Amino acid sequence: MAKFRVRVSTGEAFGAGTWDKISVSIVGTRGETPPLPLDRLGKEFNAGAEEDFEVTPPEDVGRVLLVRVHKAPPARSRPLAPSAGDAWFCRWLQLTPRGRALCFPCYQWLEGERSLVLREGTAKISWEDHHPTLQQQRREELQARRETYRWKTYIPGWPRCLDEETVKNLNLNIKYSVAKNTTFYLRGGSALAELKLKGLLDRKGLWKSLKEMRRVFNFRKTPAVEYVCEHWQEDAFFAYQFLNGLNPVLIRRCHHLPKNFPVTDAMVAPVLGPGTSLQAELEKGSLFLVDYDLLAGVRTNVINGRPQFSTAPMTLLYQRPGRGPLLPLAIQLSQTPGPNSPIFLPSDDKWDWLLAKTWVRNAEFSIHEALTHLLQAHLVPEVFALATLRQLPHCHPLFKSTGLGIGGFSELIQKNMKQLNYSALCLPDDIRARGVEDIPDYYYRDDGMQIWGLPSTLGTREALIQYVTMVIFNCSAKHSAVSAGQFDFAAWMPNLPPSMQLPPPTSKGQARLEGFLATLPPVNATCDVVIALWLLSKEPGDRRPLGTYPDEYFTEEAPRRSIAAFQSRLAEISRDIQERNHSLALPYPYLDPPLIENSVSI
Repeated sequence: MAKFRVRVSTGEAFGAGTWDKISVSIVGTRGETPPLPLDRLGKEFNAGAEEDFEVTPPEDVGRVLLVRVHKAPPARSRPLAPSAGDAWFCRWLQLTPRGRALCFPCYQWLEGERSLVLREGTAKISWEDHHPTLQQQRREELQARRETYRWKTYIPGWPRCLDEETVKNLNLNIKYSVAKNTTFYLRGGSALAELKLKGLLDRKGLWKSLKEMRRVFNFRKTPAVEYVCEHWQEDAFFAYQFLNGLNPVLIRRCHHLPKNFPVTDAMVAPVLGPGTSLQAELEKGSLFLVDYDLLAGVRTNVINGRPQFSTAPMTLLYQRPGRGPLLPLAIQLSQTPGPNSPIFLPSDDKWDWLLAKTWVRNAEFSIHEALTHLLQAHLVPEVFALATLRQLPHCHPLFKSTGLGIGGFSELIQKNMKQLNYSALCLPDDIRARGVEDIPDYYYRDDGMQIWGLPSTLGTREALIQYVTMVIFNCSAKHSAVSAGQFDFAAWMPNLPPSMQLPPPTSKGQARLEGFLATLPPVNATCDVVIALWLLSKEPGDRRPLGTYPDEYFTEEAPRRSIAAFQSRLAEISRDIQERNHSLALPYPYLDPPLIENSVSI
């Protein structure tokens, strides 16, 4: 019988090699061979190795359809082997019958004694499987995936998720790599140790001064953190963060003031200036609103035995003509106007106005972490990922020290799930719906639209393109935009406080520095959140930037050309972003393609 040349590639990751015995069965149009051992002198399947073997089938199986890879403990144990059933990461297997090489991508861990069926790397949809063996393999693979990746309801009203109790139970193929896991925990341990040595981690009291707060992030400074420290009190920077901060998805154009936000011409005249009015600016489209109404009535947390407080504020903003800076006009700290809910203005006393802005920033933290980040950039992508694993062949440690806690986060997610729709997840539709197509210096919109870069017209093929683009964008670019800057914007805690210890003001003229400090979260809660955000802002190794695919599933020329074109376009976008950022006092790097991960990876 004709011999087959078999070439096997083992992954380079820690622990990817194996002492176990590997064999293959070749499945063809005329039948299937018994397991054919891949064996030679010495140890096979070392990490990073590509090795050649020859096998001789006992009979002709016809045209090759599938390869079964079998992994089993050696017949007699080796004294140096780590275990009799250690895991093996197979990258791919190449089979050469009659001089023509067939590539079978794998890129999977095989644990214990098991077999795995591999198909040749040409992409095929179901109706292209003409042979009954291929049709049966597709059915069996999907059934196995649905048994492995099951749905469950974690909390009523939340998106459904993977049915596993702990991360330890996860399949090796969807776990963090050992290197990534180790780096993550080593970083966290070093930060915890440093703050504990400084006596900050266990201190439950108030901060003594704003100056003392700088000590908390001395262990990890960035230029962005320094910029935030210098400018956090400025109105222009307060407004700028609605466009290019951690949560650039709430601001919307305002043509009619809400009835529960009774701002008057007299209130805003000092900022609008002469020759115009509130109504005139509303008609021009130069006013914008950020409304945190979802926070109304949400329960709050208890930290160090003290109940925390929350508000549901509204902020009115004004875009000055001639590309002038976006500025805040008015802030109301509740959804119910009245004597106990004054409208705060830039013309108010310094501490009144700063405290009102800080309450807005606290609301921003809650909405960002619960909805924009946790729900839309983690829980919803998990739905996409799990559905893909089940239907196609081949989670956040911030609850302890935030003002809302797990109960408040759950209520917010349940509220938002009732109004979350497909259009809100599609960037072009979302930009149009919020009326922010032409507001200047909105880098989240500008950079995001370049990366989206695909048509959104309806029609069967186009609708599929838009859907897939939405999934890719939300699991990569949007996650980067709302995650990578967490430490930059929140390390200086007064700019984005995770909790508030005193109730919001019900009148003006009472705020002072001492009261401002007493309202902010205590020292230990600040440290907890800053460490968490530092860890969640930095990729812990094993990076896979957008457009890079080390797992070579695509063997045909057409997808390879598409990938090359995509990578070339991303390189152009990156050059444009970096050139723009050179001229900015505060660069916006969060949608620079080399810094965007291919998926939600932290």
